[in-house]
Amino acid sequence: MKHVKAAALALLLLPSAAPAATSGWVETPGGSVRLIALPADAGGTASALLDIRLNEGWKTYWRDPGGSGIPPSIAVSGATLDTIGFPAPQRLGGDDGHYIGYNAPVQFPLTLEKAKGGPVTAAIFLGMCKDICIPVQAELTADASGEAFASPLEQAALADAEAKLPQAATEGFRPLSGHFAADGKSIAVRFEAPADGPVPEVFVSGDSALEFGASAPARREGDAFVADVPVLHMPKAFDAAKAAIRLTVRAGTRTMEAPLPLD
Repeated sequence: MKHVKAAALALLLLPSAAPAATSGWVETPGGSVRLIALPADAGGTASALLDIRLNEGWKTYWRDPGGSGIPPSIAVSGATLDTIGFPAPQRLGGDDGHYIGYNAPVQFPLTLEKAKGGPVTAAIFLGMCKDICIPVQAELTADASGEAFASPLEQAALADAEAKLPQAATEGFRPLSGHFAADGKSIAVRFEAPADGPVPEVFVSGDSALEFGASAPARREGDAFVADVPVLHMPKAFDAAKAAIRLTVRAGTRTMEAPLPLD
């Protein structure tokens, strides 16, 4: 597990409320969490949502927190977790260190396969931080199997969360290449993004074997932008040809996420 800077740690193991299409809120010192599940289709595919409500001044982490933090972990029973959607994060922290995450309520859309027609339970583990960092562990159960149709409120919550996810790459807003430094301590990322707005913010993530830090400010080079991103951990047997690295970029109000091709 990635390193956590904290003055104190507390572990919360909290049960959810009785099964329903939406679990009860599980309260923590830093906020609260719940699970929303929609009815599965005929093929056993269902949509769900991990809803995280943060109290004032508290933060939580992205899938690659930048070396200081707890990436969210979600294990599902009653179905197979296929995908987790992450909104584009922010660079947070101060002079004593930076990390990558969220400082406002955030929702992670989930795609579930092989739903078994009963309750779905998500065992979650995530971090919430303010003056201290608290690892939060909880089991959230939602059961939409008895519903012929999804609740309009639950559908609206999921649709709103999905609308906040980064869009796929398009012409003029896409990854171009990634090149690891000879010493393996950084990766230079080239990408296209709108040039008529704020300097784009860059975030890089890989599988659990790779850890990246907070990117240096992007700079314009010809028709593209370039950003240098620290590599905090790379396995000795790293094979770039098999690496699954994703680039996430925020350019003003637009966000994009796509696989990063490596040189």
